[in-house]
Amino acid sequence: MVRSIMAISPDIEINGLIEGYYWSNADAVQGQANFYSKQQRDDLISSMSDGLNYYFFGAQETEDDAFTMNLWGAQQTRDWSDTVAKASKVSIVFGLRPRWIENVQISLQKIQRKLEQLAAVGIQYYILCWDDTPGAGTNAQMELQRDLMQALVNQITNIELIGIIPAYYSRPKTSSSTDIDWSKQLAILNEIPTNIRFFVTGSAINPSYIQTSDVPSLPNRQFIFFDNWIAVDSNTRVTMNWPPNRHADIYHAAGAISGSVLNLAYPPERIIHQIYALKQRVNNYPDNINADSAAADWATYLVGKNFYEFNSFEHLKINLTQLINDGLETNEEIIQRFPFLARIFRN
Repeated sequence: MVRSIMAISPDIEINGLIEGYYWSNADAVQGQANFYSKQQRDDLISSMSDGLNYYFFGAQETEDDAFTMNLWGAQQTRDWSDTVAKASKVSIVFGLRPRWIENVQISLQKIQRKLEQLAAVGIQYYILCWDDTPGAGTNAQMELQRDLMQALVNQITNIELIGIIPAYYSRPKTSSSTDIDWSKQLAILNEIPTNIRFFVTGSAINPSYIQTSDVPSLPNRQFIFFDNWIAVDSNTRVTMNWPPNRHADIYHAAGAISGSVLNLAYPPERIIHQIYALKQRVNNYPDNINADSAAADWATYLVGKNFYEFNSFEHLKINLTQLINDGLETNEEIIQRFPFLARIFRN
């Protein structure tokens, strides 16, 4: 049965987290690779609040494994249905990667089959991701992407396309460093319906700063900042520093900006302090971003998710506070300096 969904208004802020990397077997942590386990994802989603209302699953793929477009088996269907059911305060958004389009109708039919599964488990929103897809930035491919998205919007009414990550998702991906040229590169895609937001990283793929002017100039288009600050590509390093120079308006509906998503590192128990900092920025409390407060939030998560016993809380909090203040960012240094933290920093 086809059901109608409530569209997300353009003036609604979208702030949240995105599971958007591909976690290689070479970088496995305690045997876990590819992306978060169901339990890790459920634990993280259950801790979201305070303005972080959207969780995006848009994990990267290898050339040999286009897994986001594969149809789920029975167990995956049960798992995602359970995850969605538990996420009562968070909207889960699934990222599909259509890759190279040979024929709009063929791609449309394949996506339709996947969207039927997503809608059946209660997922209401999806995005399409062409970041780092070979050839996706050619005019011919972007014209096919435009036509595909128009067909999806016209034919699919029980799950909403709310955004795309274009091939030109950052200024360095263009042939020039100006926003004018960036806008020209996106002109074809800008012909899609105006309620579909573009996810962009700004003036750098891993930006050291983000401000509201770091978006292309496209009429009637809303942008979400895709913040890659902590998405390190190694299981031996974690980002301890706070993100510098994030303009407060990137988290709010201000002009062409309507929010920000934090691209996650792994495993999730190593980055709770950064999610805490994001919550403070979303709620306009940057002065709350300090080692003591972040460590308390981090320790609460670790104890609550059974990484440590309850009577370890104060010891854990003290160690985490010192770790943040010291700014150690490699597992080896962290474990040597804080043996008590080895439970979360040992691979």
